[in-house]
Amino acid sequence: MTNPLPTVDWLHVCDHAFRDEQGKLCLIGLFDTLASQELPGRLPMLSVAIGLSDGSGEYEIGLQVTAPSGKAVNMKLPPVQLADARAKARAVIRLNGMPFEEFGTYTFRLILDGAPIEWPCHQLVHSQIQAQTNNPGPGTMPPPPGSFSN
Repeated sequence: MTNPLPTVDWLHVCDHAFRDEQGKLCLIGLFDTLASQELPGRLPMLSVAIGLSDGSGEYEIGLQVTAPSGKAVNMKLPPVQLADARAKARAVIRLNGMPFEEFGTYTFRLILDGAPIEWPCHQLVHSQIQAQTNNPGPGTMPPPPGSFSN
């Protein structure tokens, strides 16, 4: 008999995710928008943090990132073990230099036992910003937080 799939409690994209000395999961710099001047845009690093519960047994997991055009990249991750229905699993995926090759909305979702989970997912909007000049002029705002260029 197959164990029922666990519940995906949350999935967040942030600058850094790690466990502190007491074992608590720390998420720093959660964001849902990115901006770059041209394509492809890249962040030096980003983290995806997930929380699972309500399962029992071992589960194959992965991360699916879908670009605005619908192109999906599936990444296989180490399996997750939940001792019983009260157990919780917390995981962090670090993505170094991930390219954002299109402007538009990217969707990050967990894959459980081969099937993408529709909710919760995390959506990032990648937008284009105009190049800054050395003298931006009065009333010009700096680029938004999370902006990057290649």
